[in-house]
Amino acid sequence: MLMDVRDFADPKIRKLVRAERTKADNLDLFGEKPPAELMTPYPLDDEGTARSALLQQKYVDRARNIERCWNRVQLYLPEMISAPPMDVLEMSTAHGGMLEILRHFGHNVVGNDYANMVSKRAGQEMSQFRSLNDESFTRHEDDIGLPIAADETPDWPYRHIVESVGLPMKIFDAGHAPYPFEDKAVDVTICIQAIEHYCHPRDWMAIVDEFCRISRKSVFVMLNRLIPEFREKPDYLEAFTDFRLGMRSYRKHRFVCVGSHVHWDQALGFKLMAV
Repeated sequence: MLMDVRDFADPKIRKLVRAERTKADNLDLFGEKPPAELMTPYPLDDEGTARSALLQQKYVDRARNIERCWNRVQLYLPEMISAPPMDVLEMSTAHGGMLEILRHFGHNVVGNDYANMVSKRAGQEMSQFRSLNDESFTRHEDDIGLPIAADETPDWPYRHIVESVGLPMKIFDAGHAPYPFEDKAVDVTICIQAIEHYCHPRDWMAIVDEFCRISRKSVFVMLNRLIPEFREKPDYLEAFTDFRLGMRSYRKHRFVCVGSHVHWDQALGFKLMAV
């Protein structure tokens, strides 16, 4: 396996390695800039500003989010730039930068999100290690202290940001299937650096099958690189590797893998198309 940035002791080397590995998110790929109206700050009220202080600050900078997502659309979803309007679902949309850009190109978009449960809090387990549909996994608060409600008005970390830019949302726990969509409800499903948050990688393929169930045309999934803590778990590493190989040769539910994309020096992005 390749080294993680945190494996380098010298902070200057870590910075250089990170810049090299993430340059696809930051390069001027085609000389076209994102729309100026998307580069303004999020129009937050006082409550929204206070909530933003709880998040990683790099994700509350709208211009940075838009620039990174602009590049990702160019690289991974170029067919969306000039396509007729399509129905697009993004899983774990967070700040919604991808959906803002796809909406700019005329598509009908909806995001999904839920509580952030990827860190231990007060001894509670992390969602990355649960099984799909694990009813025994319970949390009362997410990683930033927001209550996890079981009623019809759940909160989630990026609510104030996506509401400020008017993105429609579907809030549900993606670690439980089936999802609340009819078969072939959307044209395109996107899941970027989020499937790790749902469950253990041994169950990721079942989630991809669910993406294909609800999608008519295409599915795009991008993984995060393994952090050292997860690399050291043999069962996790094996399941992660098996999933990547399975995605490369995916051919189920009338979908087939048509592209493997390198990110952070590994093939971590996979494009599935209906055939």
